[in-house]
Amino acid sequence: MRKRSASAVLSALVLALFFLISAGCADNSAPDDIETTSAEATTESDTAVKVEMSSETQSVSLEEETIEVAEETTTEADLPQTIPEIVDIFNKSANRIKPEATKVVKNYEKRIVDKSKLVVPKALESTAETMIDTFMKDDTEPIVYATREEIKTEYIVPNQSYVSKLKASDVEKATCTDKGNEYVIYIKLKDETNPIAGKGVGSVCDVIETAEVAEKASFIEKFTTDYYDCDVEVTIDKATGRVTHARYKTPLVLSVTVNMFGTHDAAIGLTFIKDYTITY
Repeated sequence: MRKRSASAVLSALVLALFFLISAGCADNSAPDDIETTSAEATTESDTAVKVEMSSETQSVSLEEETIEVAEETTTEADLPQTIPEIVDIFNKSANRIKPEATKVVKNYEKRIVDKSKLVVPKALESTAETMIDTFMKDDTEPIVYATREEIKTEYIVPNQSYVSKLKASDVEKATCTDKGNEYVIYIKLKDETNPIAGKGVGSVCDVIETAEVAEKASFIEKFTTDYYDCDVEVTIDKATGRVTHARYKTPLVLSVTVNMFGTHDAAIGLTFIKDYTITY
């Protein structure tokens, strides 16, 4: 089983603390329906090619695909125009990172808590917010991965030989912008509930898998992750076709039902933003 990311560990820790405190609470009402909000719209330059996926173009094979590594360089004439074309270029370039990069720097990781989606017993709201502020701090100091094993283990998707198995059917919107010597590819993913590594949101982002959390905490009766407005943006060098910069954003809502001295409900909204620089 793959190792959980630091983001997953922190999230589970915060929730576990909620559960332990909630267990001693006599009055704990069920949460209202959780609302999700749209992420800020991404503005592209006039040269951006914006593509909305129609139902007619969403059909792709569900079989496992072999990860391809692009050997050729990308020229202006090759600027992708459709979602399948953009995903193809993205996959080929991204999957060169682990076998070819000599160094990957995680510039920062932001952990944003949406307190409007926090669901805990009323009497514990203040305590819960204090714990969130304590345990969900950002990583502001750069972290350098300088060996092949470190890059494979720590870079997205963690502990896998690939970086992306993304399919066109996983994508809501994609753009490719010509920036002179570089291309910038932006991909917005379709919303997904309980994603797993290697598929959907989990094919290109680090996700918290429900099975891993439930396995570690027998008192969890129900655990749900709702990922929404997730996106990825990469910069690709035209001359080499290699990714030089990547930014991943994964907003989600964690919803939990705990069976411990009664049934208790908890929920929290989180957004993880990870920013990387890649050198070869």
